[in-house]
Amino acid sequence: MPEHHHDCHSHDNILMPNAYPILDIIKYTDNEWNFRVAKNFETKLGQFVEVSLPMVGEAPISVSDCGDNYIDLLIRNVGKVTQQLFQLKIGDNIWMRGVHGNGYPIESYHDNHLIIIAGGTGVAPVKGLIRHFVEAPEKIKGMDMILGFKNQDAVLYRDEMPQWRQCQHLITTLDQGEANDEFEVGVVTEHIDKLDLSDLANTQAIVVGPPIMIKFAVQALLQQGLTKQQIWVDYERRMACAVGKCGHCRMGEKYVCIDGPVFRFDEAEYLID
Repeated sequence: MPEHHHDCHSHDNILMPNAYPILDIIKYTDNEWNFRVAKNFETKLGQFVEVSLPMVGEAPISVSDCGDNYIDLLIRNVGKVTQQLFQLKIGDNIWMRGVHGNGYPIESYHDNHLIIIAGGTGVAPVKGLIRHFVEAPEKIKGMDMILGFKNQDAVLYRDEMPQWRQCQHLITTLDQGEANDEFEVGVVTEHIDKLDLSDLANTQAIVVGPPIMIKFAVQALLQQGLTKQQIWVDYERRMACAVGKCGHCRMGEKYVCIDGPVFRFDEAEYLID
């Protein structure tokens, strides 16, 4: 069988960064920008790429959304690589290698009621999934989302939210601030009792965010009667080298970068602490 030129699983090219031009930059907050970058490789929602700049270093970034020839990367300005990325403009190149990891098994969610609980920049890895099911609502029985942010200034995807709200059940909550028509107040777990859990047998839940948030949200879902097999967790925060070599993301027997970052909870519950 001849190899396809876009086969991104052959180790030659998955480990070698290539240059790709920036197509667009959207500034959601002072420190969190979406970089839309050209790409010529297959990607699944929930996977990640290693973004690098020559002479600076590299950082693992989740695929927040993608199309046939572009990839969206929500980048937070927190270190030397990301600081340099924030100096770039549309048309400049960034370097990427990948794509890495296991993404969301989208077909597993078909014909189910889907619950998505995400906090902070953890909303980015599920943004494409939300868009997918907002555009194709017939594939699922319904979708409840609880998206939590620190405060008004930290809210991501504000422009998309009216459409999400119109099509599906969206709860947005702030850790700090006042409640209004758009936002509740409090951590995400305080709003779990507002979810539609009327058909538990056909419900799937996805949880992504800081480790402590994942821990309490999963506990709350289990208390509501979901099983560990119905809950998916995304440990995207633990990424480092992407190829199981550096050890930074090792959790027990698993390397998050190879075995994850998306896990079904019954296969990853010991990773929670």
